Amino acid sequence: MSAATLALAVGAALSAGCACAAFLRGDRHDLPRRDRLDELARAVASSDAARRIKEGEAKARTRKQCAELMPVMIDVVTLGLAAGLSFDASLALYCERYDDALAEALSQAMLSWRVGAATRGEALEKAARDLGLASLSRFGSVVCEALAFGSPLAESLERQAQVIRDEQRSRVEEEIERVPVKMLIPLGTLIVPAMLLAILGPLLGSALVLG
Repeated sequence: MSAATLALAVGAALSAGCACAAFLRGDRHDLPRRDRLDELARAVASSDAARRIKEGEAKARTRKQCAELMPVMIDVVTLGLAAGLSFDASLALYCERYDDALAEALSQAMLSWRVGAATRGEALEKAARDLGLASLSRFGSVVCEALAFGSPLAESLERQAQVIRDEQRSRVEEEIERVPVKMLIPLGTLIVPAMLLAILGPLLGSALVLG
């Protein structure tokens, strides 16, 4: 859990506590207890802190999903370019075949530069900001530079897809390395005390009986 999410969770807990004190005071005894609890649950669920936590978690899930789909999208575009399609046609091929947040964001970006509301670079940069994806921002930069200077776009995208896969592999390896550290918390708070109690309990009981 990130620091921002933890802070929002603490804020939600404090709000829940204040709401609980307000709804369970003596001046609310005219309502049945179940009604008071239902009203309390609705108040907590509709609080701004709880809503921000849910929105933050939803954005984080969407960002993670889009980051995992970036290499797939680049592969589809690269295959389209190798087949003789233009960049726009190759990107449209991905947007038509896939139904996810990344395809939706890229479809909106394509619509923006096709109707002239923004340039290709501006539309891709906006999509990257909305999704919070640095890899999509780099993708837009590579595409715009290749199209502007006439360099081979397919080769550039293949290298970028490999770089993204290497970054994802590194993150997975870091998560695996952190697992033993995370296991220390339940090990130290639950398993070790239980083992000590199971080992020392009979000995202490025998000592008390003999004493």
